[in-house]
Amino acid sequence: MTTWLLSLDGPEGFVCALADLIAGDEHIAADAAGAFDLGGGSGWRAEAWFSLRPDLTELTERLTLHLDDPDAADRLSGLSLRAYDDADWQAIGLDSLPPVAAGRFRVFGDHNRPADPARLGRTDLVIQASTAFGTGDHASTQLSLMALDLELRRARPVNVLDLGTGTGILGLALARAIGDAAVLGSDIEPVAVRMAEANRAGNAVSRRFRALLADGLDDIRFARAAPFDLVLANILPDPLCRLAGPVVRLMAPGARLVVAGLRIGEQARLVAAYRARGLVLVRRLAAKEWASLTFEKPARRHAFHR
Repeated sequence: MTTWLLSLDGPEGFVCALADLIAGDEHIAADAAGAFDLGGGSGWRAEAWFSLRPDLTELTERLTLHLDDPDAADRLSGLSLRAYDDADWQAIGLDSLPPVAAGRFRVFGDHNRPADPARLGRTDLVIQASTAFGTGDHASTQLSLMALDLELRRARPVNVLDLGTGTGILGLALARAIGDAAVLGSDIEPVAVRMAEANRAGNAVSRRFRALLADGLDDIRFARAAPFDLVLANILPDPLCRLAGPVVRLMAPGARLVVAGLRIGEQARLVAAYRARGLVLVRRLAAKEWASLTFEKPARRHAFHR
């Protein structure tokens, strides 16, 4: 399979607007799009993945027309398109074709186990079909897994908090991918905790993943398990904004926070809430109407608003 990667470097505002436009325009057949900080003051990069090769001329014309930037045409002249054969990225938006595949991860239920075995570098995850599929959105699930995959390409976390674990899909995926990571999953719903525990048993990670029932982050078990070098958060924007202070305090210096399951229009207040506590936005991904944000807690101490 060939995957086409479109990329462009530039200032944060333009690059993020470009990624959001590509992800949200139904006339652009992108599987997913995102933007991330190149680091070192080098600006940002927008990337978009396509299953079919896009017409670069037509795409550039459409982007120029819809981007609210007088310099859009000049900036877009730097667009790069590359082909990757047998890429890890799988097509996004397979709502009618489970299992879910994103990056190194392949998620399926007992009802649709793939006939082919997991290849080297791929992580398979079995989630009970009654809850994993049909109650969630495939694009959202894939985007969350893609964001996690990108983090695991960068670092190897050993102490992870999966906040709003639900069926356990993100925490279990990480535990399956990294054999020595300890993952603490939490949820406010008893049925979710029971389901996460059941899925833990079905994925041979009993010693590395545990789920607890908790409303908020005041439970002493969070403090005992901290500091975390990676936090995965898949909860509603309002409580996630309210929990910004406790979340940041549980993070180790240099740790990252991956926020998943957001609607594109819900990003701004999350960014404001966590920037106010000293975190730095380092990556944004989007697919269909869904978005994922990745923040980093600076290694050096800053004065945080509490």
